Amino acid sequence: MGEPARAPAKAKPVAGKKPPAAKKKPAARAEAPAKGNRRGHIGLALFAFAVAAALLYLSGGVKPRQGSVGADAEIAANRALLADLSAREPIDLNAELKRRRKAELIERQGILVDDLEAEKQKILAMTDADWNRADIARWFENAAIVGDSIVRQVRLFHFLDAPVFAEGGIHLSVDLPLLDEVEAAKPSVVFLCFGMNDVGVFEDRVDRYVDRYCNVIRRLQASLPDAAIYVCAALPVTAERLAEEPKYGYLGLYNREMEKACPGAGAYFVDSGFILEGHPERYNVDGRHPKEEYYPMWLTYLADLAGLNHD
Repeated sequence: MGEPARAPAKAKPVAGKKPPAAKKKPAARAEAPAKGNRRGHIGLALFAFAVAAALLYLSGGVKPRQGSVGADAEIAANRALLADLSAREPIDLNAELKRRRKAELIERQGILVDDLEAEKQKILAMTDADWNRADIARWFENAAIVGDSIVRQVRLFHFLDAPVFAEGGIHLSVDLPLLDEVEAAKPSVVFLCFGMNDVGVFEDRVDRYVDRYCNVIRRLQASLPDAAIYVCAALPVTAERLAEEPKYGYLGLYNREMEKACPGAGAYFVDSGFILEGHPERYNVDGRHPKEEYYPMWLTYLADLAGLNHD
């Protein structure tokens, strides 16, 4: 067998020379965390949390409890209030407004102006610039004006349409089918205008005229319990027409007796004859029917007294 292989002999150091230093392998560099970014994210999260907590507190979502007895009492009171409200009947706001308005009219005897004489002077001084048809239509949208041909002219002159219930020649000695229409309309205010044709029927029997008128009032009160009812005085005629037909002299008596009867009947009496007195030029040639210029003044007067144009 041959001799075993020998390990190579180590090189002997040369005198005066240092052996070369062994080269070190560079250590693997650990990836340093981005400290600045991490701190920024944490700060934003804490700020967002603080803002959310503050908003929740301010909105009432979180409230410090200051004593359980007081808090429990408040909760119990709120529950009782809710139970009471739930048990109540729903309110008809329109009906409630009508009732309140009627109560005010009763308290003030149907006149919702503070100075009646000043009101009359205002009406007499009216010009075309003091009114417009749109306002008049708005004032009377929940009202009804009932009567004869004098009332019918309100519609013929295009001041109002739907709220007008009128027939030429109508009087209180007959049944009034138009009252059915008035009741169906359910107005909050009713203005009754009769008398001109009644003098030819009742003449000096004023008690019968008053009885018939009060029957109409009672019927409307029964069918329209929340409506305010006004009786408009029969308008005077011209001196010439009175001379031709003396029966119209009873109109003054009719008005005085109805004015006395209205409080007991639950109605309010309104006399707008002052608009025509001393102004024959405001009559048509028949001396009975007013001209168009009368109606804006009359309707404004009614609206003022009844509070129809009060905002």
